[in-house]
Amino acid sequence: MSVFTRITRPQLDQFFSAYNLGEVVGFEGITDGIDNTNYSVSTTQGGFILTLFESLTTDELPHFVKLLSHLDKNKLPCPSPQSDRQGKSLRQLNGKPAAVFARLSGASTTTPSVLQCREIGLQLAALHRCTQGYVFPIKNGNDLSWCGTVLNKISDYLSATDRRLIDDELAFQAENGQANLPSGVIHADLFRDNVLFVDGRLSGLLDFYSACTDVLLFDIAVTANDWCCDNGVVNTEKLTALLAAYESLRPLEPQEKRQWPIMLRAAALRFWLSRLEHQCYPRPGEITQQKDPLFFRRILLQHRQQTYLSGNENIFNLRSIA
Repeated sequence: MSVFTRITRPQLDQFFSAYNLGEVVGFEGITDGIDNTNYSVSTTQGGFILTLFESLTTDELPHFVKLLSHLDKNKLPCPSPQSDRQGKSLRQLNGKPAAVFARLSGASTTTPSVLQCREIGLQLAALHRCTQGYVFPIKNGNDLSWCGTVLNKISDYLSATDRRLIDDELAFQAENGQANLPSGVIHADLFRDNVLFVDGRLSGLLDFYSACTDVLLFDIAVTANDWCCDNGVVNTEKLTALLAAYESLRPLEPQEKRQWPIMLRAAALRFWLSRLEHQCYPRPGEITQQKDPLFFRRILLQHRQQTYLSGNENIFNLRSIA
């Protein structure tokens, strides 16, 4: 959630005049995230988030708005889309598709506690359960093939050591596929900056614009890699807490448990490459945020070696399979 498209106060006033949401009294750009332009808007009726979509197409966007409405109806704490006076949730602003959402209370955490890791595990399982059977036609475009494409794109920027590491991991992942694992709607980007808390309790899940239909275990691995690492070091207590909470609502199948260490590696590789691509080819914008690619390089190396399990065998009693 960065600011790539600048809007003016007159543009904003005209845009909000199509809604029954009150008059605009203030707005500011939001710096978190890297994909869409977001503004926090205050009106005489409350607080809202205005999103200008920078990459999703007009054909794709209705599916995301419909998904958020579905999650809202199922009592997940997600931003609820606001309709204009004509009943439309999507409009145009400054040449970009745009939508307004109710602003959720709370703030993200940079150092999640074990209790907060449990909460995110529960909420992720609730998301997966309430979308069972839900048809979401957007597939994951950031698959193993995408990883290879990005590697070729950024290859000239990499050290020989990093190139060998990525090549080796790609080969490993290609040999250890994800066939026959349970799939469904996944968030795919449930990082700490996409979750809000009030007084230590989870109050909001944000930024569903990477959502897709894919393997559920991948979603858990993406989440765990961010929430269960302290300063780039895997925290087994937090990892165990997240998994236990998730399984209290949706127990993992035996093949998912076998695939777990492989999926942790796949998730780390995917976000290492994504951040490297953003670093090598930054997008222009008024307010943008760069995230450190080295974080996921360190996480990938730990998952390949699994040294963090030497004193803790409770995470499915796994040992290194590299």
